[in-house]
Amino acid sequence: MRYPDIEIYAKDVTFKQVEDWLKTHFDNVERKHTETKKSEARSHWLVDGSEVITFGNAIGKYSSIWFKQNNSPWDTDLDCARVACKELNTQIRCSNSGWEEGQGPESQWWRVVDGEEEMLIEWPES
Repeated sequence: MRYPDIEIYAKDVTFKQVEDWLKTHFDNVERKHTETKKSEARSHWLVDGSEVITFGNAIGKYSSIWFKQNNSPWDTDLDCARVACKELNTQIRCSNSGWEEGQGPESQWWRVVDGEEEMLIEWPES
């Protein structure tokens, strides 16, 4: 099943790293806006016509990378997380299921680390 949007959380990444990573998967990557104030750090891109937003340090050291519309090469958050983990060379966390309007937040998340088995964790508590 293809998720309507994709969101992953990447540990210790910069906006520049995210932008370079996006450029390896999309033809047109245009940065629209970046806010660098620590409490509101975020960057917006138009990626092949779809919006991608990264919220710096959304949860601790993890930055959220959110594809608002899933026009990505990946069907699910976990598919994206596997690729991002290898290519960004960092730990990635993502929801264990798609999200729908009215649904509460997930408590079980995938933890993806290169060279280790993927595992479900309780997060952000873990």
